[in-house]
Amino acid sequence: MVKRIAWVLGMLLLIGGTYWIISGLGVEMRGMDEIIPDDDLGVDPVIGEAQREWEIDEGGAFFVEYRLRRDRVRDQELEMLNQVLENPHSSQEIKQEAENKLLSIIDLMELELTVENMIRAQGYDDAVFFFRNRVATVLVKKERLEEAEFIQIAEIVAAAVGIEREEVQVIARS
Repeated sequence: MVKRIAWVLGMLLLIGGTYWIISGLGVEMRGMDEIIPDDDLGVDPVIGEAQREWEIDEGGAFFVEYRLRRDRVRDQELEMLNQVLENPHSSQEIKQEAENKLLSIIDLMELELTVENMIRAQGYDDAVFFFRNRVATVLVKKERLEEAEFIQIAEIVAAAVGIEREEVQVIARS
């Protein structure tokens, strides 16, 4: 009974913390009745928001700002998970769940770094990578991508992540 209550309290803490992080971002959600252009379909909301804010990109500010935002959100999430791990009142189950989430975040950070560096190694100035629900999104710093470039990037990402090429979204962004 005590374990179940501790587990429920731990889950409520995680949910409340996640809500606190999300509400603190200051990012307004788009209205449900808003018409979304075809170009924005399937684009991660954080990427789309950052793209709109930096329509005039001087020296790669969009890519730098996106990484900073991603790091800030991730740091808050890591801090919450560490608090759960350090809490003497957290049950072993909750601690194990927090540790698993922590390890998955670390794996994702490594994957992001690997993919972004692989794309830059192909001669592109910059790239940001986002992966969620088995769909990979890559923004590449280039005015336009030729079909061969698109396929090359999609294949690199698919191989690195272990998904099908069709599950990779590649977006050119100057």
